[in-house]
Amino acid sequence: MKRLNNGLLKKTLVLVSALLFCAAPLAKSTDNSAPLNIEADKLEMHEKDSTSIYHGNVKITKGSLKITGDKIVIKNKNGKLHKIQINGKPATFYQLNDLNETISAESHFMDYKANTGILELKQKALLLKSKNRFSSEHIIYDTLKDIVKAGKENSATTQETPRVKITIYPENKKTN
Repeated sequence: MKRLNNGLLKKTLVLVSALLFCAAPLAKSTDNSAPLNIEADKLEMHEKDSTSIYHGNVKITKGSLKITGDKIVIKNKNGKLHKIQINGKPATFYQLNDLNETISAESHFMDYKANTGILELKQKALLLKSKNRFSSEHIIYDTLKDIVKAGKENSATTQETPRVKITIYPENKKTN
């Protein structure tokens, strides 16, 4: 078995760190200085196409950030994070922001595109932002603009798709 290239390991760790900073721009600022921890049953690194694949009960933590899945694929392009795919039943994402508000998500498939800040959730998708809850078979969350879109992925689909369900709680108003 070929020994792991130390340069490749460093590139992968930088790539994963970049992912964790990009995936949640509203993240708790103390997360930036927290150590990165990754656990998986198996790791594959493909240096030629700048891809790392983690298999089996994958857990990634960094400060308040927690990502879990059965398989996580991280792709780099031109030395920068390009895409992360998280698969699981469910795959999960959790993080706090500086106001200690939670942002969490779960679905069977998650795709995050770094260049656009888009997190796409497919199959049994659930997004929780603070107390607000969005559920659908398909949710798109723009992490940079803080925009949530939910509903049918393809309007040409003839299958009956479950409706979007949303629960929004009123803000607590401070009294003088």
